[in-house]
Amino acid sequence: MKYNFEHKQFVEMQILPGKLAVAGSDGDLSWADLKRKTEELSAVFKKLSIPTGHSIIIYGHKEKYFPVAMLACIHASIPYVPVDTMYPEERIRKIASITGSQVMIHCGEEESLVQLPVMINPHGAHRIYTKPDYEGRIYGSKEDPLQYILFTSGSTGEPKGVQITTQAVQTFIAWLLRDYGFKVEDVFMNQAPFTFDISLYDLLGAFALGGSLVLNSAEVCRDQEQFIKRISDYQCSIWNSTPSFVYLYLRNPAFSEVILGQINTFLLIGEEFPNRTARLLRTKFPQARLYNAYGPTEATVATSLMVLTDEIIEKYNSLPIGYAMPGSELYIEKSDPSQKEGELIISGDHVSIGYLKNESLNSKKFFIHKGKRAFRTGDQAYLEEGIFFFLGRNDDQVKMHGFRIELDEINAHILNYPGIADASTVALKRNSEVKKIISFVILSKEADPEPIKQELYLLLEKKLPSYMIPGDIVVVSEFPYNISHKVDKNRLVSDYLVQQTKA
Repeated sequence: MKYNFEHKQFVEMQILPGKLAVAGSDGDLSWADLKRKTEELSAVFKKLSIPTGHSIIIYGHKEKYFPVAMLACIHASIPYVPVDTMYPEERIRKIASITGSQVMIHCGEEESLVQLPVMINPHGAHRIYTKPDYEGRIYGSKEDPLQYILFTSGSTGEPKGVQITTQAVQTFIAWLLRDYGFKVEDVFMNQAPFTFDISLYDLLGAFALGGSLVLNSAEVCRDQEQFIKRISDYQCSIWNSTPSFVYLYLRNPAFSEVILGQINTFLLIGEEFPNRTARLLRTKFPQARLYNAYGPTEATVATSLMVLTDEIIEKYNSLPIGYAMPGSELYIEKSDPSQKEGELIISGDHVSIGYLKNESLNSKKFFIHKGKRAFRTGDQAYLEEGIFFFLGRNDDQVKMHGFRIELDEINAHILNYPGIADASTVALKRNSEVKKIISFVILSKEADPEPIKQELYLLLEKKLPSYMIPGDIVVVSEFPYNISHKVDKNRLVSDYLVQQTKA
């Protein structure tokens, strides 16, 4: 059995209905279970008269019903908004306010602290607390309905809702089925939160092929032995993660082809892929395929792909992000024609229709190129021998463990604290990888810094996801400035490292 995303129906239903479809943190589902629960939830949506174009918030972590809820929304042509339990209450309220969502599905035993007019439990029950008001809260078009809205970090302190349409998702799936070499026998290891779009490689790949999806909670991933045992027990064959996540396991003796020989593919995406990580992976898993993929959330998971052979790894110290997917275009916009590098632009049917209710930013980032939607990525890149290479960001956005973090969003929340006169948040990097986020602050008046730092942490924990909380908050008397009269962030980092060495 498998799911046809183009026709939105289960097909080949007589083939292995008892095969594993989803292994969640709270139990497993067969393909027959997946079909039944997907159709049950879709019937609930219809019974509640939820209109097409009104987004449903899905709340949970790695429970078996989270991907079921996502597939049910796709099946019923209703956009979904994934929200992880790692999100603080205020951020969930902000997302609900921006979307105007009237319906929430809570996938686990733990209900969200935020209560919407309609609360659905995939175990069978739903509650209507107040009459839902859908007026003015319907988005997208009838010709190309919205499939999901995924919220990312925003520089103003407000999360940005990336709108992805049905056509964009189907374009991505067609590429996935055509060029990745995945098979019906594959078991997809999923560890990325469903709020992080690289997780769709696992979900869409498994469901479109008729494979299996194995979910791994953050708690399991923190215990390397437990995690390795789980992917061994379920015979996971596709590993999809950020490079920094796989790097955590490369020193574990059990993480090798001897123990995990069933892994046939490593798909790395979400951040720059260091050459040394690729070399170590090739040493540990010489028979596995190694892919480097690239793409922002605004372009439906990924846009380019490169098969990393031993020859490619040996030839390029900075690994290429590869070639654009069929039907799309990558090109480099240069401020100076004599320069080699410039901003990477993505064009194609898989590009987002824009950020929800953010026309000022949409006008800067999205436009039409050769009749197709196009997006200014903010990424610096260059082209060599017909292959694209990533150089980094041209703004204050960084990635840590694959999560997009706008440093200015952290600053915006810190500056709301009355005892802070100024703030500058920087990323501490090692070999181009972000290892730590540090916020430097200037107090508005003389005071004991320790209580203020503790209060700041409590404030940020209420406002931001855990991955955006600074690893350190440092009180300074003033900021150093460079010759352009901007805060010298390199000097802040170097001074910080000196102090850490002395400590």
